[in-house]
Amino acid sequence: MEKKQNSAQQTYALLQFFYWMGNTTICGFSSAFLLPNGFSSMEIGIIMGIGNAGAVLVQSVLADYADRTKKVTPAGILSAICGLFLLFCGFLLVLHGRSIWMAVFYILAFIVHTIMTPLINDLNYRLAEEGNTMNFGAARAMGSLGYSLMSAAAGFLVERFAVRVLPILTIGSLLIMLVLLRIIGTMLRPGSRQKKEQNQDTGGFMEFARANRNLLFVSLGGMCLMFCASTCATFLLQIVLNVGGTAKDMGLALAAAAISEIPVMMIYDRLWQRLSSGKLMKAASLGYLMKQVILFLAGGYPMVLFSQLLQCVSFALYLPSSVAYAHEHTDVKDAVKGQALMTSMGTAAGLLASFLGGFVIDRFGVKSLLGICTAAALAGIILIFRFAED
Repeated sequence: MEKKQNSAQQTYALLQFFYWMGNTTICGFSSAFLLPNGFSSMEIGIIMGIGNAGAVLVQSVLADYADRTKKVTPAGILSAICGLFLLFCGFLLVLHGRSIWMAVFYILAFIVHTIMTPLINDLNYRLAEEGNTMNFGAARAMGSLGYSLMSAAAGFLVERFAVRVLPILTIGSLLIMLVLLRIIGTMLRPGSRQKKEQNQDTGGFMEFARANRNLLFVSLGGMCLMFCASTCATFLLQIVLNVGGTAKDMGLALAAAAISEIPVMMIYDRLWQRLSSGKLMKAASLGYLMKQVILFLAGGYPMVLFSQLLQCVSFALYLPSSVAYAHEHTDVKDAVKGQALMTSMGTAAGLLASFLGGFVIDRFGVKSLLGICTAAALAGIILIFRFAED
């Protein structure tokens, strides 16, 4: 039994590792990929905004399907999505320059990547229900490690081999994910939750959101915080260039942020045992405000780098806390919907960040955008402190 438990935890941790590697190349390096292909900051914002809007719509439908289906496991659904992701990355590999097709396939790649997040998060609890001892914080720390390693490597490789290397790196991560999902699929039973909850029907996604008012407002607070995170991630290259840095510096900044997350995520389960997920979300909201204030005041690259290190008291606390909070405050029959609500609000934040960020940078400059992010962090603090239950 112990061997089985270790195998599930290790396989799931590797899945997080390679999933967040892919996040680095498709999300973290979006500007680094699209700017050299001829797209402006505003156009990049529109592309990412459409991608986020599409992800929000697809997530709600996919979450309802995942909660209802008795025929396929989440690992099977994720494998199908990975197949689509591979196809879209293949097109990005062969296309060059500013074109409508480059924009379309980047949007589609972003959508299929983003909609995997709630399913991967819920997979931790699915495996736990099958008798495996799981540690989400430690597994997600592996995701941060993957993100940091890919950030540093991608920054170096882009400078040496140009941006075409980014789709190649994504494809490599996806191929390994498919192998891991096949292994995890053997550990799950299709529809096991539905068998346990066969006398309970689940409503649609919008009905679920209306019935869980506090969770909805907490997720809105999270949306404000994730607006800060999405803006800084999407336009980090412009932020770094604004203080005299380079694309390589951006990669190092991404890597520093991801590395700083790892120790906190590794001990998250211990923190969770002492403090509730609600209290940890409140602490994370304060961390976001501190990070944004320092970034707003930054006059050079060292301050930007320091703000990235504060990821350990912002994103590193918020992400596992939001996953745990949704799990604790959602019925089993609506488990994926709970995760999707949190994730879709983060995706909606990415939508707002993309459209607003590109416009503000082109019209008013980077400093104005960072001021808006600081105000958003304040709004997130107010909502989370008001509605998050301890």
